[in-house]
Amino acid sequence: MAKWITVVCLLLGCAVFNADTIASTDLLQSPKAGSEEDESPFSSGFALLEDLPTKNQIPLFDNRFRIDDNVDEITLLLFRKRGSASVVLVRPDGSKIHFNTAEQQQVRWHDASSYDLIQIKNPTPGPWQAIGKLLPNSRIMVLTDIKLSVDPLPDNLLVGETVKITARLTNGEEPINAKDFREVLALEVIFVSTNNADYDNFGRGVVQVAHFRDDGKGYDERARDGVFTGEFQLRFVAGEWIPKYVVRTPLYTREVEQPPVVLKPAPIIADITAAPAADELKPEQPAQPHQVLFRITDDSVNKASVLLQGRVRYPNGEVEDFALNEPGMTPRQLELHNRGHGSYILDVSAYGAMQDGREFMLNLPEISFVVNRPVFEAPVLEELPQSIKDEIAAEQAGPEPEFPWGLVISINLVILVGGGFAIWFVMTDRKVADLMFWRKKEPAQASEATAGKPATDVAEKNSANAQKNNDMDDILDLTLPDD
Repeated sequence: MAKWITVVCLLLGCAVFNADTIASTDLLQSPKAGSEEDESPFSSGFALLEDLPTKNQIPLFDNRFRIDDNVDEITLLLFRKRGSASVVLVRPDGSKIHFNTAEQQQVRWHDASSYDLIQIKNPTPGPWQAIGKLLPNSRIMVLTDIKLSVDPLPDNLLVGETVKITARLTNGEEPINAKDFREVLALEVIFVSTNNADYDNFGRGVVQVAHFRDDGKGYDERARDGVFTGEFQLRFVAGEWIPKYVVRTPLYTREVEQPPVVLKPAPIIADITAAPAADELKPEQPAQPHQVLFRITDDSVNKASVLLQGRVRYPNGEVEDFALNEPGMTPRQLELHNRGHGSYILDVSAYGAMQDGREFMLNLPEISFVVNRPVFEAPVLEELPQSIKDEIAAEQAGPEPEFPWGLVISINLVILVGGGFAIWFVMTDRKVADLMFWRKKEPAQASEATAGKPATDVAEKNSANAQKNNDMDDILDLTLPDD
């Protein structure tokens, strides 16, 4: 039972099975589920090796994978949810392979509570599908003449380091003839975070690092020879990463996953001491240079072997190269010209060796600092000129009253309306009496009728009217009283 627990722990830790060892075994019978033989995968002839993650694999995407016609044998290690049913394999022609029918179809199948280990010889080329509740740790290993091999990376990698790799795609240990491909070969370099909470890259996912072509350009030596040589920089967060390499062509797809590596932070930091800006000093004061001190913080680096070179960009746009190549154990010190206030930016490259003798080359993160203008204290109020005092007093007195725009607009409107009315009155020959609309019009009509007649006629007419009024009064007097 203790051996079984150890095997399960290794499987869940992303250990996988060696397809070559599986092929060499002569045990063809798969144990029945529930038997005592199911307690150990060794009883069915499956051997466990830790180096199998570096073997050739086929990518498994959305429970689907594709097998080319050059695969002699395929081994599937499919992790699934504990207690779930065994997976079902679907061939390209639509036929299915079940656990209970595997023996009749010459398929070796080991069924456990949390994984299926399947071996198929001469599988049908084309798209396959695995139906089941699969987990991300599943693997599909191939035993084929077409193999992708990649040189392992160093263990002590540094952030910003430039790494050289060599990958080979071979067919029967011979370089693949590029005429077999419809397009130029391409190698993709991927780093996958292990999601270890003890490192800074926890939860970072996948980083696309580089993409190389076998075209004879750049660092590639020969075009279409199946050998990829290239360089890439580790410009991402420090932590534990899994390197993965994928070659995709119209005919083949191969994938190699190497053991996890630890990426350390850059081992060199810069301490900056900025001097006062030269353009703010008095003429008799000499300008002092800015000091940049480079210190090595990682003991695994051979301090005496470190060389620095780079360039600095001054605030006035001037660019100057520098090199600190004097050997020694003391920190490297760089003096920069004092070009006044503004930003100073340094691009630095470091060359050296680790304590184990491995040489490295890396680019440090950009180093920059800013020299600000000096801040002067304001003079005391009594020492200020009278004009400045008046301005300060005016500001303290409060804001000035706003201009009466409403009153000015109202007056202008009144003037415009009055002027318009006067012009209309003159142009229409109106009289002042016409404006007195509240008076009666009879006196005005009577005056108009008598206008232009002699005074005697007017007098006679008035006396006649008076006589008429008297006659009317007499008639009224003849009225008898009620008595």
